[in-house]
Amino acid sequence: MARKTKEDTLATREGLLDAAKACFHEYGVASTTLAMIGARAGYTRGAVYWHFKNKTEVLEAMISRERVPFVQRLRRTSSSRRNTPVLDLRSALLVSFQELAEDERLRSMMELMLRNDMSAESHAMQELQRDSTREELDVIGLAFGRARELGQLRDGVEVSTVSRIVHACITGVLYSATLEPDLFDLKRDGMEALDAVFSAYVNPGVFKLGAPAQPLPTQDDD
Repeated sequence: MARKTKEDTLATREGLLDAAKACFHEYGVASTTLAMIGARAGYTRGAVYWHFKNKTEVLEAMISRERVPFVQRLRRTSSSRRNTPVLDLRSALLVSFQELAEDERLRSMMELMLRNDMSAESHAMQELQRDSTREELDVIGLAFGRARELGQLRDGVEVSTVSRIVHACITGVLYSATLEPDLFDLKRDGMEALDAVFSAYVNPGVFKLGAPAQPLPTQDDD
């Protein structure tokens, strides 16, 4: 039997994560087993254990797969090579709302993270969410810190304060649109909520209300 290539190994891992998301969403975290995940993906239980020791590792990998691109996008908004941190942060968040609205896989992941049961895996996921919140606050704070250096924040605005309020705004829109999709629209309400918060803390003229997302910073801007 030919040895698996890195591409084969990665494809297997991605297939297992997709199957895990489907199983968790359909049956709940507590009722899903690694054997069920393997069967859903078309692999043996041994293949699952080769990649993951337990369901907690599966959950960690699922969350990381979706969060890493998001955090990397946010990190570029504080680049010292650019002078538009507010515009860049607003655009990065608008793009993220749009992706969630249009990508079923991302929405399913968000719904899963909203669920809560008494399983050890769910407790582990809650701890991961707390760690993620701290990291996101730090990254958003870097962008607003850059904005303060450039004189783009209103007088007296604390970076830590605006970072917390923006994060609370993001979380509120995501949770509301996930729980009540007929009442809340991610793209529409995401923009309106962000613009309302940004207007309270950012100097007039730094961004335009209702404007579409601008081109995002690239790795060359890091």
